[in-house]
Amino acid sequence: MTRANFVGGLLLSAFFGATLWEAWSFQYGTEFAPGPGFAPVWLSAIGLCVSLLIAAHGLWAMRGGEGSDKRAAPALEKWGLGRVALSLLGLAAMVLLTEPLGLVASILLFLLYLTLVVQRHSVAVGIGASVGTVVFVYVVFVYFLEVPIPKGPLGF
Repeated sequence: MTRANFVGGLLLSAFFGATLWEAWSFQYGTEFAPGPGFAPVWLSAIGLCVSLLIAAHGLWAMRGGEGSDKRAAPALEKWGLGRVALSLLGLAAMVLLTEPLGLVASILLFLLYLTLVVQRHSVAVGIGASVGTVVFVYVVFVYFLEVPIPKGPLGF
């Protein structure tokens, strides 16, 4: 895992660095509120720092630094790649269903799919977590922040 951490950390650092570079072109703030550049600047700066730490830890471990973990990385489970593929398919389906069903319904269906099919949780856990997440997102973004979202035939 040490080489993967090093290379992955460098790739993420390049991505977050480019994002930070682009985020500097947005207005950072106004007199009384954060502007459109506030969140991208901070998120990309934090991501850049974390990815550099991952790369440094990988380099440190590759060179046999003190306290580095020399154990072999665990083998990838067979179902792991299948879950990643199913998750990406579900995400693509959610994006396609957002326009005809609305954002709330498509997110709910996606979360039910993830919890019940991909992660294989019980029905009670899947429904509870999915509905709770959708209610939380709806209340925060639609009710409090008044973010317009695509509405479906049921009006939400």
